[in-house]
Amino acid sequence: MTTAQVGPCAQVSFARIARKLLAFAAIALAVPAAARAEMLEIQLGGVDIGYDGTNIFDAGAGDPDPLNSVAFLVDGVQVGSVLTSDITLDLFIPDVLDIADTGDVVVSGAGGFFDIGLPGADFLDLDLDAATITYVDLTTVQFAYAGSVAAIDGQSLPFGLEIGDPVSISFSTQIDPGTLVTAGGFVEEFTAFGTGEVRGILVPEPASVVLGGLGGLALLGLIWRRRKSA
Repeated sequence: MTTAQVGPCAQVSFARIARKLLAFAAIALAVPAAARAEMLEIQLGGVDIGYDGTNIFDAGAGDPDPLNSVAFLVDGVQVGSVLTSDITLDLFIPDVLDIADTGDVVVSGAGGFFDIGLPGADFLDLDLDAATITYVDLTTVQFAYAGSVAAIDGQSLPFGLEIGDPVSISFSTQIDPGTLVTAGGFVEEFTAFGTGEVRGILVPEPASVVLGGLGGLALLGLIWRRRKSA
């Protein structure tokens, strides 16, 4: 039995396929992880904050404020169990000025921080950029924050998770009855309680980052073997 020879046209065709597959593998390795990764959400319960006319801060009076719960979700699906102990929030948002007492939207200064303490020395430390602060004067007075993170200062998350850029933070709170102080048409002081959320890209494990490239190379090898056996 003789082995079939691969003619010039087939060789050219195979070369083209090989180049395309190698290009695909290179692209798969080069595309930023953010383009393929899932969304990681960290939901915070029991967020307590204060406002003194200038800055927003957690209600811990110099120490991080205890939270009621912390939950981790990937694309909306909970990962692990909800944490309910040894969880804290250390928060500072500077230069939140001139909030009109009839309702207002203002922009804070940059340079704040949003640090979450977790059990077993796990943590997430975030440096804040400028953010949008919304005050709504309703029967149930609401105070909301939405902003982006300037930098991930450090992290060690449970369940093998890692958060990556871009990261955003939001929280929505209701002002504690009897704590709202206004003067001259502006909000001077209050404390509030509610919930918060951190959202960012789930950083994939190294093996999953290169999976697309390896898959392309494996397909290339399969085609090569079939061509040789033809």
